Amino acid sequence: MTASSDSLPGQPSAVPAQQPPLPMPPASSTAPPDRQRLLAALERFERPLIAFARSVCGDIETARDAVQDTFLRLARQPPAGEVESLAPWLFTVCRNRLISLQRKNQRLIPMETLTLPDAADPAPSPAAQAESREASSRLSQIIATLPARQQDLLRLKFHGGLSYRDIAAATGLSVTNVGTLLHQALDTLRRRYAAAESLPSLS
Repeated sequence: MTASSDSLPGQPSAVPAQQPPLPMPPASSTAPPDRQRLLAALERFERPLIAFARSVCGDIETARDAVQDTFLRLARQPPAGEVESLAPWLFTVCRNRLISLQRKNQRLIPMETLTLPDAADPAPSPAAQAESREASSRLSQIIATLPARQQDLLRLKFHGGLSYRDIAAATGLSVTNVGTLLHQALDTLRRRYAAAESLPSLS
């Protein structure tokens, strides 16, 4: 069983927001601004960055502001490397910007769904909608019980779509630790979700 093939539904639920900023990967002071590289990075990473940011703050406008600030910093202080190698730098800048905004606004950080569908599903029946809401609520409550580090890794993996190597670079963990923590998080979610489903309904 591996963490990279798993995806889980869920809805926002509050978890503690006081997490220290991640250490910034080193930027190059000699890399010249490159409009073509900036546009390529925007095309490649804007959507996963917004999905990640929204999973942290729960607000699409704040998420877009943080992502915009991230790309502005990329234009002004571009790190060295090809476009694909920018992922750890971009997600670290974005996360630190969100932490700064959260501290300013004194808001809680919700943990949103672990997957972002590309297109809307056909309209489900009312019964299916009610069942989905109940399942999402149950999963959200379980996600909120995970350690903050595991929640952060889940966001980077399932919202950001980062590889284990990129997550390791963005968090300062080893690739092995990233895989272990993600596996533990998903295993905990499965076990607790199965236990919750086995409980009798109160309705």
